[in-house]
Amino acid sequence: MKQHDRKQQTKRKILNNALNEFAEKGYERSSVNNIYDSAQGISKGIIYHYFSSKDELFLSCVCECFLQLKDYIEQQFMTNNLSENIQDCITEYYLTRRNFFEKYPRYQRIFFEAVIIPPVHLKEEIQLLRQPMEKLNIQILENILSKRTMRIKLDQRKAAEVLINFIHFMDVQYSTNEELSIQDYEKRDLQLLDIFLYGILEEEK
Repeated sequence: MKQHDRKQQTKRKILNNALNEFAEKGYERSSVNNIYDSAQGISKGIIYHYFSSKDELFLSCVCECFLQLKDYIEQQFMTNNLSENIQDCITEYYLTRRNFFEKYPRYQRIFFEAVIIPPVHLKEEIQLLRQPMEKLNIQILENILSKRTMRIKLDQRKAAEVLINFIHFMDVQYSTNEELSIQDYEKRDLQLLDIFLYGILEEEK
């Protein structure tokens, strides 16, 4: 095996151990001491050779989570013909995302923590890592909104960006609630999308 391949294999083992650690315990309760594994030939020294700190390990796990989720949604959702019903499209998106977490459960806690309750000192780095996923979400919303005529003078892309920014604002409001589950998070998002699309008041006859 070539030296480059051995290095990549070692780095992959470290990242797999880190994914398991952060998925089980979250960022705050995780420790590099639980990631090294002498049976796998992974010492603390080797870990710090590839990753400078616990923060870099966590960010690497977050990056992988976002990229894997993005690829999965692109393959499973974007390739399907969108329904003419907007609510069906949105429901299908969330079902696709839920299927991803059911198939790859260790990413769920990492995703949720990164999006809702990220370590304060890593917020900016995490926001940068979210950008590819954010662009995909805007693209999806833009496609969904294109199926209906909007009442206000916004194009689909601007409307999608406004909604994403609104959801980010609500994320901050929920950031102190560590007991919020991924199901609660999805339910809240669906409510926000419904309000955004249809308003909160019945139209007067």
